[in-house]
Amino acid sequence: MSTANLHAASSQWASRPADERFWTMRDMRLACEAVRAGCATKRVPIGSLAATADGGALMLRGPEGRAPAHLTHYAFGQLATTVGAPAAYLRDLPADTAAACLNVGLAKVAREGRSDRDLLFHTNGRLTVRAMLSDKYERVWDSEVCRYFESLTDRGWRAPAGRTPPGYTGATRPATADDILPGQINIAPGTNIAPAGLYASDHDMFAFLVAPDRVIEDGTGGALMRGIFVRNSEVGDASLSVTFFLMQAVCGNHIVWGARGVHEIRVRHVGDAPMRRALRGFETELRTYLDGAPDEARMIAAARKLVLGNTKAEVLDAIVKYAKGHSLPLSRARVDAALDVAAEHEDWYGNPRTVWAAVAGLTHASQTGGFADDRAGVDRAAGALLGMVSDF
Repeated sequence: MSTANLHAASSQWASRPADERFWTMRDMRLACEAVRAGCATKRVPIGSLAATADGGALMLRGPEGRAPAHLTHYAFGQLATTVGAPAAYLRDLPADTAAACLNVGLAKVAREGRSDRDLLFHTNGRLTVRAMLSDKYERVWDSEVCRYFESLTDRGWRAPAGRTPPGYTGATRPATADDILPGQINIAPGTNIAPAGLYASDHDMFAFLVAPDRVIEDGTGGALMRGIFVRNSEVGDASLSVTFFLMQAVCGNHIVWGARGVHEIRVRHVGDAPMRRALRGFETELRTYLDGAPDEARMIAAARKLVLGNTKAEVLDAIVKYAKGHSLPLSRARVDAALDVAAEHEDWYGNPRTVWAAVAGLTHASQTGGFADDRAGVDRAAGALLGMVSDF
């Protein structure tokens, strides 16, 4: 099984401001529910909309002469996309000039008879447009996603502790022993930690959850934890998705190390009841990740034990022959280099003449830039080499 280091959660950890971070899934769910309670949607004809400048701010006026609404940064980008204009350029223009450009575009779209738009409004002291989407869009609320995955926390899943990011000025506390996951790197009791792994903003949400009490053996006595990334946007910034993986360790900055079996279920916000459709796929995967992955454990153990030859040359011949017979894009030179990597890291990957060493050597080389031109293809091909276990 090919391995990789995952950086999606680390990117979130490094960039999210204090007001988008939450200690618990319940806290995030309640915040998302409060936002949803202040929202309303309205379907309007494109021809009834007009941009206007008010006190230097660009705003959107709707039908029947109603008071104009402010636009979030993200909704402004959607408005610009609707009329085919570059949002970054418009943001640099004076508000009245930008409004005039947008109105030319809105009139053109209306003349072409394009569909209505669904506007998502929020009232938090002032009327604000949060999203401007096509009439085919079906919203999945962030609060719905949080409520579903909050139930996992009752079954042992939780967000890993995260160190305080550089420049962060929000709430922190010292880590306790209970905060620290098995195999967690760069966090010890007393380390200053901040809310991490659970994030929600006006345009998206992201959750990083692990099940530290449900591990499988990696074939060497080490443990693999189950982990998931959850993403959603109720304003059209991202599909609803869950990424599943097994991992060796996680850093205090939420880099996931030695991830295996990485795969994603993604549901677009179109069609009937996307949340229900998503859950049908999620449930099957979650049962596997909650209740064990014995097939993967057996495969890893078998790959570590299966020696392909007494010499590097014999191993190289066996892998090249298998790759050719199964149409895997692995050249002899590439496999040769990967076996060298495996030999250099025998303390990590075990006997360098095994299937597992070849798989690990290939993915190690691709992750460190050796085959950056087609990294994903190499990793897939490396994972497919595990089929040698069944053929021997």
